[in-house]
Amino acid sequence: MKDLHTSLSSLQEKLDSFSFNELSVKQADALRGVLNNFKKLLVNRSNAQATSSSSQNTLQGKLITEANSEIKKPLHGILNNTEKLLKSNLTMEQEKIVKEIQATSNTILSVSEDLIGFTTNTTDSNLSIPIKFKNVVNDVLFLCNTLITNNELILNKEIDKSIPEKLIGDPSKLSQILLNIVGNSIQTTAKGQILVTAAVKENYTDNVIVEFNVNDTNGSISDDKVSQIFDIYSQDKSKLGLGLNVAKELVESLNGSIYVSNRESVGTTFTFTIPFKKPLKPVTAFNIANISGINVLVFEDNKLNQKLLEFKLDKWQCTSFVTDNYKDGLEVLENNIIDIILMDMRMPEKNGDEIAEIIRTHHNVRISNTPIIAVTADEEIQKSTEFNTSNFTNFLLKPYTSEELLNTLLEQLQKNASMETLTSNHINDHGETRKLNLTPVLNECMGDLSMLQELVKLFKNNALEFIGKAIVHIKNEDYEALKFATHKIKAGLKMMKTDALFESVLQMENAIKDDVDVKHLNFLYNCFINEFPLVEQQLDEELLRLAEEEL
Repeated sequence: MKDLHTSLSSLQEKLDSFSFNELSVKQADALRGVLNNFKKLLVNRSNAQATSSSSQNTLQGKLITEANSEIKKPLHGILNNTEKLLKSNLTMEQEKIVKEIQATSNTILSVSEDLIGFTTNTTDSNLSIPIKFKNVVNDVLFLCNTLITNNELILNKEIDKSIPEKLIGDPSKLSQILLNIVGNSIQTTAKGQILVTAAVKENYTDNVIVEFNVNDTNGSISDDKVSQIFDIYSQDKSKLGLGLNVAKELVESLNGSIYVSNRESVGTTFTFTIPFKKPLKPVTAFNIANISGINVLVFEDNKLNQKLLEFKLDKWQCTSFVTDNYKDGLEVLENNIIDIILMDMRMPEKNGDEIAEIIRTHHNVRISNTPIIAVTADEEIQKSTEFNTSNFTNFLLKPYTSEELLNTLLEQLQKNASMETLTSNHINDHGETRKLNLTPVLNECMGDLSMLQELVKLFKNNALEFIGKAIVHIKNEDYEALKFATHKIKAGLKMMKTDALFESVLQMENAIKDDVDVKHLNFLYNCFINEFPLVEQQLDEELLRLAEEEL
C-alpha cells in the first residue's frame, strides 16, 4: 500500500511538472482530479484498517476492489494521451517527463493487478499471450542481480535449450513468481551461489510443462521450519512485496505446483512447475497455399463479422458462401460441394446446434458428413449440456485472430483428407449413394438365399449392438473397450461389402491408437449412424432383388 501511494505521488509530481499545452484544461484537470480522489480513498481506507483490526481483511478487499476499478480507467487514459504526446513536437525535457509518466503509470497498473490478484485469489485473470520465454526469465534475473550487494554471492542460471523459444502464458505472474523466490534467496543467503534452472519436464503436442529450480546455499533454515515456509502467518516478513506465500498462490493459479526441499547447513531448493501452451503455427504462404480453392459455408448473423470473414477467405483464395438464414445455407449445401462449414452458435430463427442437427440428419450423405466448426464465445461449450456437441468436428472460440482461424481450417482440412476414402466409398460422382451388391455374399453362401437372409439379420443386430456400445464407450472414455468393439464388427462389415461403414470403423480404430481426438471420434461415429439406415435399406432391397431373381 505504501508503494502504491508513493507511485501515485510520483506520478502526480510528474504531471504537475509537465506542460499541458497538448491537452485541454478540462482533460488536465480531470487527470489531476482522479489522482487526488484516489489518494484520498487510499488514505481513508488505510486509516480505517489501522483502527479496526477485526475488519481488516474485509476493508482491504473492498479497498483493493474499489481502487483497482477507479485507477485502471484513468491510467489507461494517461497512457493513451502520453502516446499521443510522444508523437507531437516535444522538447527533450518534455519527452523525458512523458516517458517517466508512462513508466510510473505502468508500475501502478502492475501493482494494482498484483494486489487484486492476491486479494481475490482468483485464477480467471490469467493472461494468455505469446511470450519469449528466455527473454522474460533473463529480464527478471537481470533485475534480481542488481539486488545483490554482497560480493560473496553470485547468481547463475541454466535454461534448457529444448524449451520452445515462444510460448503462451502469463509473463506478469511468471516474473512475479521468479522475483519473489529468487529475491527471497538473495535476502537470506549470505554467501555462495544461487542457481536458477529451467527445463522441460513434460512435452505434449499443444503444451509443455516447464520445471524451475531455485537452489541457494542458505543453510540457516531448520528442517522443522521448511513445512511452514509458505505460511503467511509463520514466515519472516519479506521486503519483497507479499512474499513466498504469494509465489505459491500465483504458481497454483497457473495450474502449477511448488514445493521446497532443504538440507540444513547446506542449502534450500524451491521447485515449481508451470504449464505453457505452444503457439499456433504462424500464417505462412505455404499454409495459405494449402487452403486455397476450398469452399466454405459461413452461418453468421453479424454483418460486420460477415464482411470480415468474407474478406479473409477471399484473401486466402477460398470460395465463401455467407448467410444468416439457415434455409439459404441448406440450399447452398444442396447445390455446391462444401468443404467446411463455419457455424455461429447464436443464430436467428434456429441456433447453430439446431442447424447442425438438420445437416447431420440430411438424406444426402455428402451433405450430412460435411465438417462443421462451431464458432462460439463459450469456452465451456464442449462440456455443455445445452448443445449436441457431437455434431461438430471442431470449435473456434471468439474472439479469434486470423492466425487462429487459418490454423483451425487447416486442421480440419487434414481431417477431411482422412475422410476422402470413406466419401468415395459411399458416394458416386453425382452425389448419390453407391448401391450394395450382395451377389458375391450369396455365392459365398453357395446360393442359399435363406442363409444369406440369416447373415443379413445377424449383421444388422451386430451393427445396432455396436452403435449402442460405442457411444457409451466414447462418453466414458473407455477406449480399450471401444477398440475391442471396432475390432469385433470389422469382419462383418467387410463380408457384407459395406465399405463406407468399414472405413468409418477403421478410422475410429486409428483415432484411438495414440492421442485420442474426441471431436474426430464423435464425427466418425456420427458418420456410421448416419450411414447405417441407408445401408439397412439397401440390404433389404438387395434381398428382395435376389429373391425375385430366384423366382
